[in-house]
Amino acid sequence: MADMDNVIKCMAKQLRDGDVIYTGLASVPAVLAVALARYWGLNVWFINVAEVYEPRNIVITPSSGDPYSFIDGEGFVTSLDAFDLARRGQLDVMFFSAAQVDRRGDMNLSVIGNYERPRVRLPGGAAAAYLYRRARRVVMWLKEHSRRTLVERVDFITAPGPTKQGPHLTICTPKAMFEFDNELGELVLAGLFPGVGVDDVINNMAFKPRVRESLRILEPVTQDELQFLNKLDPSGVRYS
Repeated sequence: MADMDNVIKCMAKQLRDGDVIYTGLASVPAVLAVALARYWGLNVWFINVAEVYEPRNIVITPSSGDPYSFIDGEGFVTSLDAFDLARRGQLDVMFFSAAQVDRRGDMNLSVIGNYERPRVRLPGGAAAAYLYRRARRVVMWLKEHSRRTLVERVDFITAPGPTKQGPHLTICTPKAMFEFDNELGELVLAGLFPGVGVDDVINNMAFKPRVRESLRILEPVTQDELQFLNKLDPSGVRYS
């Protein structure tokens, strides 16, 4: 369980004062990352798929699209308006997860296996293909750091990876943090959680990433931060 809380803190650490942020469907960890950043005192503008703008409080339910999760909002911002912000280059951060992501930053939310006869058919990408390339920064979380999630080549490209022009992509896993090098066109290992070694990270991936010369040591969640997350999510929805 602590692994997922560390991932949420890693996600929250990617946010900056003044960011305009959007969270989509099936994004409870992303909603909690925004809440945690606000708990630290960051002034961020929060838009979400439930369309409740700037909620004063959050109570986690199984769906991040549940409008009753967001309390005392300032108003409403429709999904179409949020997509238009992205089109105009005014969406600072979009959160995503994925069933697979490869060294080129391509993500898969569609199928595992052959598209026509898949072993697993996934929910699909909704607006992923549109927003993945249009947000200024993309923060992705993976609940599992393994060879089946970090693959050499995704089974299906739901959304293609970044170009040289952007966006900036960061991926947080239970073991490490990756950043996309837009010049190289691939993911690089940028940070490790305490107690995790480089070999442990690479041996649990299906490709070998480049490693930054100066790896960051990522901060694990503190007891105070864990209490805050538990208050918002007492049922542990984030772990499911």
